[in-house]
Amino acid sequence: MKPLTNIDKVTARFTGWMQNLGHQVINLLARFGEYQLVQDIAYGHDVRQQLDYYQSRADHAGLIRPLVLFIYGGAWEHGDKRSFRFVADSLCAMGCDVVVIDYRLYPQVRFPQMMSDVVAAGRWVAENTPAEQPVYVMGHSAGAHLGSLLCLNKTLLVQAGILAERLQGFVGMAGPYDYFPYTEDTHWDLFGPKENYPLSRTINFVRADGPPLYLLHGEDDTRVRRGHSKSLMEKTRAVGGVANREVYENMGHVDIIVAFSVLHRRNSPVMRDIARFIFEPARGSSQPEDDALQVNTNH
Repeated sequence: MKPLTNIDKVTARFTGWMQNLGHQVINLLARFGEYQLVQDIAYGHDVRQQLDYYQSRADHAGLIRPLVLFIYGGAWEHGDKRSFRFVADSLCAMGCDVVVIDYRLYPQVRFPQMMSDVVAAGRWVAENTPAEQPVYVMGHSAGAHLGSLLCLNKTLLVQAGILAERLQGFVGMAGPYDYFPYTEDTHWDLFGPKENYPLSRTINFVRADGPPLYLLHGEDDTRVRRGHSKSLMEKTRAVGGVANREVYENMGHVDIIVAFSVLHRRNSPVMRDIARFIFEPARGSSQPEDDALQVNTNH
């Protein structure tokens, strides 16, 4: 990840304010979506260990609805599930049920506790949603990092109970999968102690028998460079696993998640590609003959 300069931090504050305003608008529009919502379901004892469960009302030709477990980003320090209602709305419109989770954040906890929250949320999904539903884990930025580790680290997946039996794939957007050495001073503490550093790198857990990985990145992402998704794809393929990748032209770190808003989703290649991955499983189980990077320009 690129370190932040003082100018970057000032810009980030302004950008954060604008994004917060934009979040409010797109989440307001998302309230009119086709879903039934149960909020603030506890999967643990801490106030941050809660989730929102969206059940789609969209007609999808009588097919069994997939379920998406969505993990938001925020540099492992920020985030609120209520801010991502627009993501759930668009996935419900696509024909999926959705669970959006909160999890404990730094500095309240460190990386192992965050992962234990994600594991507990995955276990809740496996035990409290219809058993016939296929499950896809999806995340953006830090959430993609945590979600990828849930899917690939067998020790964590075993702790999530029967989730492994239902897990059909992972969709990662702008995730830092090959993040070391750390570029933020606080991250040495967040991912510490030293002996834990290898546990935070997704590339250390690639395996042939893992779920299909679909890795999405904006070409103009300067926060989490697209080399992270390339590295994870190449290392997964090298051990015989399934991983595919899309890079979107003229799209940055935030743009890729904004693509879920009702204002953008109709013509969004991100939404189109995710729908194909989820509803056309063969897409996720095959690999293109040419491993060269393909840039998606249809937007």
